[in-house]
Amino acid sequence: MSLQCIKQTETQYNPVFLKILEDVVGGVTIRTARIPTTTKFLRPGTPLKADTTSVGLYDIVKTAKLKRTLGTSACVTIYVYSSSLPNAPGHEFKVGEWIMIDSTGSAATIASITIGAKTNGVGTDIIYLTAGGGGLNATAITGTILQEADNDVTTAAAPLHLASCLLRDAVRVRLESGYTLQNIMAGAVVRGTVDESILPYAMPTEAVKTPLTARIRFV
Repeated sequence: MSLQCIKQTETQYNPVFLKILEDVVGGVTIRTARIPTTTKFLRPGTPLKADTTSVGLYDIVKTAKLKRTLGTSACVTIYVYSSSLPNAPGHEFKVGEWIMIDSTGSAATIASITIGAKTNGVGTDIIYLTAGGGGLNATAITGTILQEADNDVTTAAAPLHLASCLLRDAVRVRLESGYTLQNIMAGAVVRGTVDESILPYAMPTEAVKTPLTARIRFV
């Protein structure tokens, strides 16, 4: 009786992806200039959008989740979840960017951000909005998703970026010394199924889910 050895291999995906049907051939190049200096890694499932001004570069689609209900008509101070843990809700907003409530026309400029202390990697950040921008003129309850907006609110605000793919694997964007890496190459998924409960950022309907629904299933 002879001994028969059989070698079997398989591809292991990050748990975020339940199924990968198609990715971007050759990967994508992530622009790091818009990423906050406190961010060292981008996590699998981060929404990405092809940059409209620089061919070949991709930007992250910035989102956040409210931690406290907005109880005024023009709120200029908002509390959002922050996290240093993989697959826990966080955000990548920076001062000077515009923020809006998902599926509303109200937007305002970020004047400053106070990074809160974290307990077991999860905490609360305070985002102060420019009062002259009108604040966020819409009520929103805890858990409402926010997204980055364009800076033209003379008519109605709209998402600045609409996701076209999701980051496939974790990538380092900044060294521990604080040095920012430039033009990071990474894999990106354009068709498949994801476990929404462990995605690293909140997924707004207007900026992420609607643009990706035809190709990505959120379950």
